Amino acid sequence: MAFITECLNPLSEQLLSVQQQLGIPVFTEPRAIRADAKTLFAPNIFNPDFFTPGTQAYSNQDKVTLGKRLFFEVILSGDGKRSCATCHNPSKAFTDGLPKSHAIKGGFLQRNAPTLLYAALQQSQFYDMRTAFLEDQARDVVENKNELHGSLSLAAKKLARDTSYIRLFQQAFPITFDSIQSFHIQNALATFIRSLMPFSSKFDRHMQGKQVMNQEEIEGFNLFMGKAKCGTCHFAPLFNGTVPPAFTSTESEVIGVPNDKKFTKVDSDQGRHQIFPISKFLHAFKTPTVRNVQLTAPYMHNGVFSTLEEVIDFYDQGGAAGRKMELNNQTLPAEPLSLTAEEKRKLILFLHTLTDEVKM
Repeated sequence: MAFITECLNPLSEQLLSVQQQLGIPVFTEPRAIRADAKTLFAPNIFNPDFFTPGTQAYSNQDKVTLGKRLFFEVILSGDGKRSCATCHNPSKAFTDGLPKSHAIKGGFLQRNAPTLLYAALQQSQFYDMRTAFLEDQARDVVENKNELHGSLSLAAKKLARDTSYIRLFQQAFPITFDSIQSFHIQNALATFIRSLMPFSSKFDRHMQGKQVMNQEEIEGFNLFMGKAKCGTCHFAPLFNGTVPPAFTSTESEVIGVPNDKKFTKVDSDQGRHQIFPISKFLHAFKTPTVRNVQLTAPYMHNGVFSTLEEVIDFYDQGGAAGRKMELNNQTLPAEPLSLTAEEKRKLILFLHTLTDEVKM
């Protein structure tokens, strides 16, 4: 923490200042991180439109407004009762608090509902990384028979009967709008999700020079980035699998999430292997952000862990391989971390500083 706040951040700010004084223009081509940001921890460092299918999908406030209304719109579902917010509740950091989400016709979905906060800053979507863009994610969820079981084309026709929606679509798409199309719905929903990146946590304020973290929280950050090795997969400042320094690709990992708390076998979900039948992808899942993790229990794709203490114990013991479960392609080191009880406590205190204070 001291190295970043006392050396790297001031140096980064000074370099930008010298560049501006010399009249050297910043890069203007689209990048994941903004060339005019003072530091890597500046609130405007990331470009939410970098991971879009093209310039026609870029954000504007009218799209955000429309997308937010559509996010709560039951017309998108087949039964007229569910919406995106059914499984992604804003009051629970856009999760639903369940081990696995309820399916529309009863039973449960295959996986846990991850947070949508900062989902825009990933190369791929879903735990198995099967889609590249949030627009595709929106389509898959709306038309999945177990989730919303709806039809975008049918929803477009229904929305066209509402004059208030016609006006919102016209404002959101002033150049391309002729009638409500499926892609307009997809892009509006995606744009709303791209707006869900407040960077308003205690950690963010501290890294921007406010000095609000206490010594134990700072020690927890140092453990996260050091001895506990969390930062080797959950890269700062996003704390997900989007890889610095370019932040253009997102990693998956094989850690061997157990089927239950008995730790007798790895969960049967094959992860990325279901989509890409390559041996190294067996039981591989996208590395999600741990921002707002205080609010997103239960944890892992199958919701097997109820608390952060259980999650840290699992990593501390080396994942599946460390627990002697059979898993030949684990990417997580199997060696124990040997964290003390006090170190685990401080690690959790740090994780709590990643909770956003501005609610979306």
